[in-house]
Amino acid sequence: MKKTIIVIALIGVLVLAGCSSKKSDGASNGKNDDLVVTASPSTAGGFGAPVTVGAGITVTISKPSTFTPGTFASNYLPGQVANVFTVLLKNGTTAPLDPATISIVASSGENTCSDVLDGDNGVSGTPTDPIAAGSDANFKFAIGCDAKSGAPLHIDITIGSETSSIAGKLA
Repeated sequence: MKKTIIVIALIGVLVLAGCSSKKSDGASNGKNDDLVVTASPSTAGGFGAPVTVGAGITVTISKPSTFTPGTFASNYLPGQVANVFTVLLKNGTTAPLDPATISIVASSGENTCSDVLDGDNGVSGTPTDPIAAGSDANFKFAIGCDAKSGAPLHIDITIGSETSSIAGKLA
């Protein structure tokens, strides 16, 4: 009986070990792109104009302005082009909007852009409280890009499973 239990346990361990030896077919490109699933934008717009992101939700992102991050700003490296935007989000649905479902991602061609948080300058990221049905939320959004002023700028706004994009140039 004891030998039977040991044999069954040994077979179970071998089966589980065989399941965990899966190898990756491709190599990482160093940008962690293999870890990111990019949604295709359903609509597109420009800076300063409302863009629809899902049924009943519109987002207006102001034209980019140059921005000097404060001493304690996070995600900013000296030499990057820093831009700040005002974001107006209108929840025209009948349900509160969970801010955890909001994502704003910026890029400048092949250049990297990072969200900059700077509480001293009022840039604190997306709201943390739910946005009530029929109400608006205003907040500042800032980025630091490894690019030059005038370089292309692309912003994807995702709320839940809906994505829209805005294109323009860095200030």
